[in-house]
Amino acid sequence: MNSRFFLLLPVVVLLAGCVSAPKTDVYTYRSDIGGPGIALIVDNELDSGDTPTELIWLNASRIRQGPWDAKYYLEVRYEALAQTGYLDIAPGETLTLTLDGQTTKFGGIGSLNERKETGGTLVEHAIYEVKVDDLRQIAKAKEVKVDIAGSQRTIHREFKRENIEKFRTFILTHMGF
Repeated sequence: MNSRFFLLLPVVVLLAGCVSAPKTDVYTYRSDIGGPGIALIVDNELDSGDTPTELIWLNASRIRQGPWDAKYYLEVRYEALAQTGYLDIAPGETLTLTLDGQTTKFGGIGSLNERKETGGTLVEHAIYEVKVDDLRQIAKAKEVKVDIAGSQRTIHREFKRENIEKFRTFILTHMGF
């Protein structure tokens, strides 16, 4: 019996080395040349229902500003077919988050310089500077509603459990609760 254990041990160790880490959408980038470290949530797509006319992502990032400071951002990514058109996010308070019934508005420079068409798909980005406590509140919330105001319409979405989990992972990994 002892010899079987010693024969199986190397096989188990080899197989354990093939196991990958759990998949996450939280990434860190550090430049070896001295640029700022960046941590971000990517692919935080918000549920658009069964027949979406547009897709929305709400991602977050932290950009280091020295050893102790950082700037924090929320990024809205909008994608739609050409017939749906751009959302046309203007400068100002165009992102509204309702966290467990409490509403917070965020302002940014809009998406004017961040619009492009790729293969019949319209893509638009808007960036909003936020405080670390804003990101912590999102991660701690049980219910998150998102409203993005465009020039002609406003898009409404709600976080699912996996969206909140991505924010929790981001906060726990890079900032702590």
